[in-house]
Amino acid sequence: MAWVSSAEAQRFVEVVNATVNSIQNQGKFDCQANALQLEAAEMTVSGETIRWMVGKEVEITTKGDVYGRQWDQHSFETVLDQVLEREYQKNLIYQAIQEGCAAPRDISQKVGLNLRQISYLLADMEKTNMVEFKGMEACKPVFAAL
Repeated sequence: MAWVSSAEAQRFVEVVNATVNSIQNQGKFDCQANALQLEAAEMTVSGETIRWMVGKEVEITTKGDVYGRQWDQHSFETVLDQVLEREYQKNLIYQAIQEGCAAPRDISQKVGLNLRQISYLLADMEKTNMVEFKGMEACKPVFAAL
C-alpha cells in the first residue's frame, strides 16, 4: 500500500509501474489457493479500524493527536502498517475458525502464524466479540467465530 497525494503525479506513476511490474513477475494468481487470505484482506480493508485511521490521518499529521503531539507522515504510516498487519492477522484467524479450525495449533498450521501470536490475537478477538472460547477438547482449547 502506498499513500500518494493528488499533487504527486510522478510518485503515482512510479507506484503504479512498480505494482504492475511486481504483478507481472509473479505470474498467474490462483484465487482458490489464496481464498482465505483474500477474504481476510477484504475484511481488513473494509473494516472500521482502517476507515477510522485513514480518516484521522490529516488531522493527526497536521494538528496533532489528542495529546497535542504532531506526527510526521512516516510515523503515522508506520503505525498504520502495524495496525493493518494486526487486523489482517486477526481476520485471517477468524477465517480459519470459520473454515473449521477451532484449536490454536490447527489455526497455526492453516494460516502460518506462530502459536504465541495466535494466542495473543485470540485473547484480543475475545475482548471484541469476534470469537469465543468454547472449552477444552482432548486437552486443547477450542474457539468459535461469532
